[in-house]
Amino acid sequence: MVQQKLLRAIAITLGMVFLLSMIAVAIEPVPLPDIQLTAADGTAVKSSALPTTGNWLIIYIQPRNQFSDNLLRLLKKDQYPTLAAHAVIIVGGTTDDLKTAQSRFPDLATATWYADTNRSAFTLMKLTGAPMILGIKQRTIAWSLSGVLSDINVAKSILNTWLEG
Repeated sequence: MVQQKLLRAIAITLGMVFLLSMIAVAIEPVPLPDIQLTAADGTAVKSSALPTTGNWLIIYIQPRNQFSDNLLRLLKKDQYPTLAAHAVIIVGGTTDDLKTAQSRFPDLATATWYADTNRSAFTLMKLTGAPMILGIKQRTIAWSLSGVLSDINVAKSILNTWLEG
């Protein structure tokens, strides 16, 4: 019983540290660079195949990364009803890493998933870490978030409002 309470206290503390780690970055809108990604079946996909209209998100994660996992765990279908239909999730790793991540987060299974097998997309998009969320509109990176917002309601409001357009 004491062990369970201690483990729960540790988990809550780690969760709070994680939640306090998101940084919102206002950026000058920049065009989405020409990047090449890899689909789960191993085929190459160029950024020209990504959505060109409306507001959508790129969510860049690292495999086997606690912070990336925690972010994806928070993105539940009931809290973010249109997210999966408007999100491209890029896994900085192999196609096996992509498949593993996709299977672990069923609420996001219908999102579009790609692997950044050589990490060139990470470099070309000038990302500073992972996880990162990029707000995309008309092939332009309009804003970015790094980590997870400390207030879940703020995160929900930002993402859902963006996706509503």
